[in-house]
Amino acid sequence: MADSLVSKDGRVDVERVMGAVRDAVRRRRDEPATPVETAVADRLVDLADESGIDPELLAHLLAADGRWNISPDYRIETHRRGLEARAVVFVKRLLRPFVRLYTDPVVERQAQVNLYLLHAVRSLLIEVTRLQREVAHLAESRDRPAGGGGTSEP
Repeated sequence: MADSLVSKDGRVDVERVMGAVRDAVRRRRDEPATPVETAVADRLVDLADESGIDPELLAHLLAADGRWNISPDYRIETHRRGLEARAVVFVKRLLRPFVRLYTDPVVERQAQVNLYLLHAVRSLLIEVTRLQREVAHLAESRDRPAGGGGTSEP
């Protein structure tokens, strides 16, 4: 297998390596012995990989600390230099409390929506994974020949 991941000129074929890793993760995820939470985390990694999400963001999403969510706090800075920069930063700091009167409720509401949607997606993935395993188990038991020669009713 290692030979199939290296091209004729000795370079590693990254697409083949990533494909092999994805296949291994899918096989592990679909095994009934794999805990549902692990299967869900693997599925989230697959979805993030397919959509091109930054892996660091996914790590923050999977961590339960909430640091990934938006916050109404922001740094006040400018690209200007010298006395003009100091004046701009001073004015921004002076206006910040008034601007936050309008922006904080919107940002806090968005943070709540983000948290709810993350919880909903995780819950749905857990349920989908559980149901897929149940369907696979039922299909296996249906396809397995019945012992004892009797007919079984569905």
